[in-house]
Amino acid sequence: MPNERDPALDFWMKKKAFKKKEKILERRRVKKMPLLINSLMDALVIILCFLLKSYGDNPVNITQKEDELTLPKSESTSNMADAVDIHVGASSILVRGKPVVNVKNGKVDENVKRDGADGFFITPLYNKLKEEAKMLKTKSKTAGINFTGDALVAAHNEIPYRLLSEVLYTANQAEFKTYSFAIVKTRE
Repeated sequence: MPNERDPALDFWMKKKAFKKKEKILERRRVKKMPLLINSLMDALVIILCFLLKSYGDNPVNITQKEDELTLPKSESTSNMADAVDIHVGASSILVRGKPVVNVKNGKVDENVKRDGADGFFITPLYNKLKEEAKMLKTKSKTAGINFTGDALVAAHNEIPYRLLSEVLYTANQAEFKTYSFAIVKTRE
């Protein structure tokens, strides 16, 4: 009988088809495997450690340039406060890293001062700091905290005292009443 199939061959073909279906289902199961919580936690911890390391040590990054901005050295152990930063360099005064006024031979041009050469009020610096104070007050109000008026002054170690006094006077007029001075720690 040529039309009859061998039962062993039928069994073998069914077994092979079943194994093929099982492999396909197994592949589908592997593809649908959910992401494990351990992997997510590992990634989250790594990102958190990176952020803490890069932010936690130094709240303010001050780039020093030779003959432009060299900070004085100190053995102080206190940390800097987070505040608006004012850089007083040998050639310019910057607020939050943006140039506001040029400095020449340790002096600001008398044309940018309200009261002329003998005055302490530096008009462009005042305008920029007043703008910063307004922005910080708005942020403070939305966060529900009081505006403290803190300023971080990073001054070149060779600028004249008169220029530093002019900058502090102008900052005071713009509602920045508390100052922290940036220094380089010489001892840990």
